[in-house]
Amino acid sequence: MKKSWWSIGAWTLSIVGCLALVACSPALDWRSVRPEHAPALQAVFPCKPKQVDRSLTLPALPGPPVTMHLVSCKVGESIWALSYFDAQEITRVPLALAADNRALRDNLEAVSRLGSPPAVATVSAEDLGPAQVIGMTPNALSRHWRLVGRRPAGNGESAPVEVHAWHFSHGLMVYQASLWRPMPPASAKDSTDSVETFIQGFKFSD
Repeated sequence: MKKSWWSIGAWTLSIVGCLALVACSPALDWRSVRPEHAPALQAVFPCKPKQVDRSLTLPALPGPPVTMHLVSCKVGESIWALSYFDAQEITRVPLALAADNRALRDNLEAVSRLGSPPAVATVSAEDLGPAQVIGMTPNALSRHWRLVGRRPAGNGESAPVEVHAWHFSHGLMVYQASLWRPMPPASAKDSTDSVETFIQGFKFSD
């Protein structure tokens, strides 16, 4: 059965749900990673990531389904993730980037409603400027977002969550790197270092 664009939100729900279940383990063990089916991309993760692939139909994109790849891992109460797919045609790349930017906020709003009344399920979104990834294909829709919402915390309660997300492309491949973590972070320095180390580790070799 084909999946809709909203099915990408199911992965988001799963990622955020994990935040309420994992034990605290703050040590970060950064290592270089070469994600499968991601030509020329090198990334860094602070833990050993796992990969899941699924076929999705994207209503925001005309044409056939795509294979969505998700690489992610967790340390303590934070999740590092990279999702990506082949847009298949150059004209679909800007459409995919625009849809990806909006879908993340929509999905986070849906997650927020799970743990609080809809009236207070608000998400703040801050555009931090162009995504900066070495070797990426330039595109005005390649952005770095910081979003703050809420996550389910069990027993009908919710807790604040911060998401940093970078949307970018390389050729026909469209990427979203993201860092999900509880609010407030352990410290301002740890917060800044984690964000910068993660995104600065992404680069394309051609």
